[in-house]
Amino acid sequence: MTALRILYVAPWVLGDSGANAADIFPRLGVAHPDIEKVIVADFPKNKFHIQQRQGAGYLRLEWKQSLLRYAARIARKAKQEDIDIIHIFYRQQNALLLIFIRIFLVLMNANAQILMDHRSVNLAKGWRRHRKLCVNFLMQLFCHRLAGNPWAVETNHPWVFRKSHIIDLGYDQLPDVQFLAKPSSQSPVNVWFIGSLKPKNRKSDFLFEMFDQLTCAQMQSKKKSQRQIRFHVAGPTTKAQEKRLRANSCVTYHGVMPRSKLYKTLAKNPGIGIAYMNEEFHGYAPSLKFAEYAIMRYPILASNTRGLQTQAERMRLHRVTFVEENVGAWVRQLQESVQKYDGPEPEWSDAETWSYPSIYDRQVLRLYKEMRATRRKVAHSSNQLKTKSQHLENS
Repeated sequence: MTALRILYVAPWVLGDSGANAADIFPRLGVAHPDIEKVIVADFPKNKFHIQQRQGAGYLRLEWKQSLLRYAARIARKAKQEDIDIIHIFYRQQNALLLIFIRIFLVLMNANAQILMDHRSVNLAKGWRRHRKLCVNFLMQLFCHRLAGNPWAVETNHPWVFRKSHIIDLGYDQLPDVQFLAKPSSQSPVNVWFIGSLKPKNRKSDFLFEMFDQLTCAQMQSKKKSQRQIRFHVAGPTTKAQEKRLRANSCVTYHGVMPRSKLYKTLAKNPGIGIAYMNEEFHGYAPSLKFAEYAIMRYPILASNTRGLQTQAERMRLHRVTFVEENVGAWVRQLQESVQKYDGPEPEWSDAETWSYPSIYDRQVLRLYKEMRATRRKVAHSSNQLKTKSQHLENS
């Protein structure tokens, strides 16, 4: 059986290197023996990253041209290279692009199958949510399969008539680091939060309030037996947020770090991991932090949301403490967890299963092969119709 040919459409998605599937999947595809060709369609600013770091072929999409031109170029490339799967990392901004790609594929008689991959749950509210659901419903007419992490497809498509598949979140690779010795009972306990604080729908003020309350309580406490807390924050922030973090004497702000450096820093400063998600916007959202904390053998405190509960069940993470969305509840639970903390948790037995290479093999590649089988059936049927038509004309 011939190897697969994949074209990834990643405009408006490819960003923080190593942080999402739009970066990781092409890189894994290039290295996989079952995949013959990987092409990524994106803007010139990402050309070096695609060619040198991912090792993929690059299809240039000129900045600020029409979606029609993008779609025609992508469909033409799919026809020329006999692409099996066009994997589109979907966002609302490229809704029309997906429609146009499918139309041009039909006009060019190209049989590539389109996979629409949702990397995020639907965070829109009010009339914006209704509009988005209607657009997403329309999108199903122009793609062949839907995919996404748990709850992503369901929250974006309440009415599903295309076959849908789960592609879980994972971590990039096992860190090649060793944990430090078990911390002494006198040393501060590190408490980590990894992730962006910038978007308004993250409700990051909740975290700032929690940091401030715990810092205040810590400074006022006169108990010598009370263990101290050292907060660590890694991820994008606004300037005002960064200023507020740096003003807190109990917080170390690491900024945005490459994945490899983050893993080493986590290993050198073992502690407790926070997976905070607010119920209003992120009630169904999974968390990449879950996998990263788990491979570092951190005890995890998580928001008591449907998305995180589902993810913990799927990953078989049994050492997660869920906390209600209340600053006081989080403060009390953190104080309790810090006093009990005595070093890294036992090794996560399912760690290998939740690496992105494993997810790519088990879920992504299997899906590609299933879609290619459908593509070949369609192409065979089309050829049969052409042959019959020619016979009728000749007779």
